[in-house]
Amino acid sequence: MNIIINNDFETHDLLGVGIGPFNLSLAALLSPVPSINSKFFDARDSFIWHAGQLLPDAEIQVTHLKDLVTLVDPTNPYSFLAYLRKHKRLYRFINGKFTNVLRKEFSQYFNWVSQSLPNLHFGEAVQDLHFKKSHFVMQTTKRIIKGKHLSLGSGLAANVPPCAKPHLGDTVYHVKDFLMKGNHWKGKTVAVIGGGQSGAEIVQALIADDKNLPAAVNWISSRDHFAPMDESVFANEIFTPNYSDFFYGLEPGTKAQLVKQQTLASDGISNNLLDAIYQRLYYLECIEQLPKIVNFLSNHQLDDIHANQGSHQLILTQHLGDATSVVNADIIILCTGYRWQFPAYLSGVSDKIVLENGHFAVNEDFSIEWDGPAQNKIYVQNAARHSHGVADPNLSLMAWRSATIINSIAGQDIYDLEGESSGMNWHALQSGVSGESKLVGPAYATLGSPVHNFAPSDTVVPFVAPTEVGASATWNT
Repeated sequence: MNIIINNDFETHDLLGVGIGPFNLSLAALLSPVPSINSKFFDARDSFIWHAGQLLPDAEIQVTHLKDLVTLVDPTNPYSFLAYLRKHKRLYRFINGKFTNVLRKEFSQYFNWVSQSLPNLHFGEAVQDLHFKKSHFVMQTTKRIIKGKHLSLGSGLAANVPPCAKPHLGDTVYHVKDFLMKGNHWKGKTVAVIGGGQSGAEIVQALIADDKNLPAAVNWISSRDHFAPMDESVFANEIFTPNYSDFFYGLEPGTKAQLVKQQTLASDGISNNLLDAIYQRLYYLECIEQLPKIVNFLSNHQLDDIHANQGSHQLILTQHLGDATSVVNADIIILCTGYRWQFPAYLSGVSDKIVLENGHFAVNEDFSIEWDGPAQNKIYVQNAARHSHGVADPNLSLMAWRSATIINSIAGQDIYDLEGESSGMNWHALQSGVSGESKLVGPAYATLGSPVHNFAPSDTVVPFVAPTEVGASATWNT
């Protein structure tokens, strides 16, 4: 597409594609920064967060303090607490003693922020992007506009198993469409594919109403059990800026290994949800004495789906014995997560963008490598799990990442992100895997002590380093 450029085009420091929580956080933290002007665009008519999954009992899996702005700037007017105060329900929220905030309420909070910021433009899809001279040139459905930098926050695509794609429709669908399909499972057999939080939420919804129970639910997961999310205090240290900085400095092979090992810290099931499902089944089966409803099929991989006289046959492989199983289902709900794909609107600059193993090559400031001027940057939101760790798709580091991007754009520290306290010595561990030789000892060791014979210039690191210099940092659980 040829774009005619003239000096009348509106020009901004930053143009954002997509208005999900992450670019919304960026816009909120930019609101008190007049030196950076920006505009954000989204094809949707208004903000709604996972519309098909806003189930009545679904909760966010993090504290409400991990909102758009609080962990970077608690005084920002677009915090969740500010939202509660604005809507005159802060006291009621406190008195409610909620363990976690309902996802629907957090979506309403996000929507309130989106309506409060004047530089967000909904109902305006980004169609094309090019780079001309010193600016990115963006064409939307309503305008042509120029920007010095880009922030890509258009989200991930539904991950649909290849064998399910030919069958997608009213009875086979991804969880993102769950609420749009209606309650049509009474007396039917339902297969839920996926053993994470989304799968658990769907199972809970299917068995919630005594008057609308399915005949059976086959909950199928490739994991070895339906495991809870690791919410322990030390596991939560993974979701901190200090850990993200540490993780970024590791070798790619070590990063991939850690991401795999830390799955349950980011993609396990909330303990209270597991409890609720177990207690509901106890009530139905032991007190109401109904036949067993939910069949738990862990260690099973979905291999194929066949049409079968108005229903479906699922071909499964059992991991433990490598046996094949066949399960029938009237309805198949795919709780199979989301995946990154190269955005179509970047086709105009795709030849300039560096990819590594099918992903963006992401710098520490969340800009990506590209064959263009260094003073023009393309920042990415939720596309750096491979480079920055499992927290990247999570709300936990949302505000910090936004502030990191703002500081990078400004070329100075608009937000103070240094010196955050941590319960772990991540950088001491990093010194042990980077090939640097450092003396290691307990925190109470004294320089120059006759026992250890340290020289005054030696560095004492209060951490036991790997036994070989350059070894990978791994944890066995």
